[in-house]
Amino acid sequence: METKKMKKTYKFKTKQIVLMAMFIALAFVGSFIKIPSPFGTVALDSAPAFIAAMLLGPVPGAIVAFMGHLLTSLNVGFPLTIPIHLLIATEMGLICALVGIIFRKGSLFMALVVGLLLNGVAAPASFILIPQFGLPFFSVMLIPILVGSAVNLIIVAIVVRTLKGRI
Repeated sequence: METKKMKKTYKFKTKQIVLMAMFIALAFVGSFIKIPSPFGTVALDSAPAFIAAMLLGPVPGAIVAFMGHLLTSLNVGFPLTIPIHLLIATEMGLICALVGIIFRKGSLFMALVVGLLLNGVAAPASFILIPQFGLPFFSVMLIPILVGSAVNLIIVAIVVRTLKGRI
């Protein structure tokens, strides 16, 4: 018997699950389209996640982002180790969720700017705090990740403007 104090769980409808699976599949395909970088994990895998976050909602977008990064890392052999890639996938999920929230508040432009700053700058900057990575990792990865984020978000802008209201 449910009470008012019981936690509300997130329930997915069949259509939403199918669309999430489609976006995860697109993220997997995008994971093979690489942006040149030292570790080979910058790819077009985040565009489907950002699109899912905007069109399906923050939680589905976060799930697609998490899975998309793991699939990208998997197809290059987890070059930064599985725990580090789990950290990156979690960051991606949180960033996509936030972008989805901002988009839902009514601003595609602001969502894209926040996505670029968080995914392109803040996420690689978080590695400055990890001793094995530090400032050298940030310096090497900043430009490839920033370019990759920009390319992904340009795709997102085009697709979302086209599909908004149709899904």
